[in-house]
Amino acid sequence: MKKKTIVIASISAFAIMLMGYISGGMYYQDHFLPNTTMGTLDLSGDTVAEANRKIAKNLHAKNIEIVENGNTLATFTPAQLEASVDGESFLKEEKTKQGGWKWPIAFFQDSELALSNEAVTYNQEALQSLVDSLSLESGERAVPQNAQVKSEGDTFVIEKEVLGTAVDRAKLEQNLVASMTDGKSEVKIEEAYQQPTLTSESPELKTALEKLSDLADTVITYQISGAEEVVPKEKIVTWLKVDGEGNPTVDQAAAKEYLDTLHDKYATYEKTRSFKSTNRGTVEVPPGEYGWSIATEAESEKLVNYLLAGEDVDVQPTVLGSGYHEDGTDIGGTYIEVDLQAQTMYYYKDGKKVFETPIVSGHQQTPTPIGVFYAWDKVEDTKLVGYNPRREADYATPVEYWVPLNWDGIGIHDANWQASFASDQWVANGSNGCINTPPGAMAELFSMLEVGTPVVLF
Repeated sequence: MKKKTIVIASISAFAIMLMGYISGGMYYQDHFLPNTTMGTLDLSGDTVAEANRKIAKNLHAKNIEIVENGNTLATFTPAQLEASVDGESFLKEEKTKQGGWKWPIAFFQDSELALSNEAVTYNQEALQSLVDSLSLESGERAVPQNAQVKSEGDTFVIEKEVLGTAVDRAKLEQNLVASMTDGKSEVKIEEAYQQPTLTSESPELKTALEKLSDLADTVITYQISGAEEVVPKEKIVTWLKVDGEGNPTVDQAAAKEYLDTLHDKYATYEKTRSFKSTNRGTVEVPPGEYGWSIATEAESEKLVNYLLAGEDVDVQPTVLGSGYHEDGTDIGGTYIEVDLQAQTMYYYKDGKKVFETPIVSGHQQTPTPIGVFYAWDKVEDTKLVGYNPRREADYATPVEYWVPLNWDGIGIHDANWQASFASDQWVANGSNGCINTPPGAMAELFSMLEVGTPVVLF
C-alpha cells in the first residue's frame, strides 16, 4: 500500500511538472525567453510589441555623451537627429529563432539581441552636423602606421604598428546610430579611431618576414668585362620591403644606385684613356664617342626580378655603346691610331702594326676632334656634303672611300685634291676636320678595316 502511494505521488509530481513545462512553453511562444537583453534593456517575458515599445521609449528618453579620453566633447539626444526606430520585423525574427520550449534552459543562458542600424531612421544632415561640431579634422591627430618588416643588420624584424588618433568618420557615424538602440549612454571616439591594416600579428606580415629572409640570401653575380661582382647581401637587405598587402617588394631606385657604382667602376664611355702610342709613349686621350655603359635603368628592373624570383643567377649586365669585351679589354689589339702631331695614321691588327700612311688633318679653324671614336660604317663611291666655314661656302665632294667616325660628319676618306701629305700640309690646306688620306693608302686601309674598329685620335 505504501509503495503504491509513492508511485501515485511520483506520477502526480511528473504530471504537474509536465503541465508547468507545457504552460511555460505556450507562454514563451510569443514572449521572449528569460535573460533576453538588448544593450541595457531587459526584454525577458516581453512580447514583440512590448519589446518594440520599450526600445522606442528608451530611444526618446536617452541622453548620449560623446567622449574622448574621459572628456565629454558633446551630448545629444536621438530627438535632435529626428530618430525613430521600428524593430518589429527584427524582433519577430529573433523570437522565432528562440522558440519557446527551451525556456527552462534559458534561465541559465544569456541571449543578447543586437538591433541593426537599418532599423533606425534619422536625419542624415543632422548627424553630419553633429559630427562636424566635434572638429575631428585637427592636424594634430596622428594617422596610424602599419606594422612593417624592416632590415636590421643583415636580417629582418617586424616593427610593431603605431596606433593613431585620426578618426574614421564613417565608423563614428555608425557608432552614433548604434548607440541609439544598444542602451548605452556613451559613445567613445577612441572606438572609431582609424586602425592599421597590418599589425605585428598579421599572418601575411609574418609570412613576408620569412619570404624576405629567404630572398635576402639570393646570390646575384655580375660578370662584367672580365671581372666578377657579387651583389652584397647587406645591400639586398636594405632594398627589400613589404607593401601594404604584405607582399615583398624591392626598392628599384636603390638597386639602380648600386648598379651606378658598377657603371662608374667599369664603363668606358666618356672616360679619359691611357693609350700606348707608336711614337710618343703613353698618352692621355680624352673621351670620344667610343665606349660602353651599363644600362642601369633597364638592368635595375632585371635586378628587381632576380631578387623577387629568389633564385641564384650569374649574369652579364645589359650594356650600351661600343667596345665591350668579356675579357676586359677596351680598345684591344686591333685599332687605328691617328697621331695628329706626327700627321701619321697607323693600323694595328691583333697588336701588330700592319699599315702606316701620312695624312692631312683639320685646319686650325676646323680642327680634327681628339678622342677615341670608332668606324661605324664603310661606304664606297659617295659624296661628302657640308659647309666650309673658311670659304663660307657649301661643298659636295665625291670620294671613293668613306669611313664615318662620329655623328658630326667627321671621318676618314681619300683626298685626291691634296697636293701633298707633308707633315705641315694641314697648316694651310687642312681639312674641315676629317682625316684626308692618300687615295692608294685609303684603298688599302679600306680593304682591311672592319666596322666597329676603334679609332684613336690624339
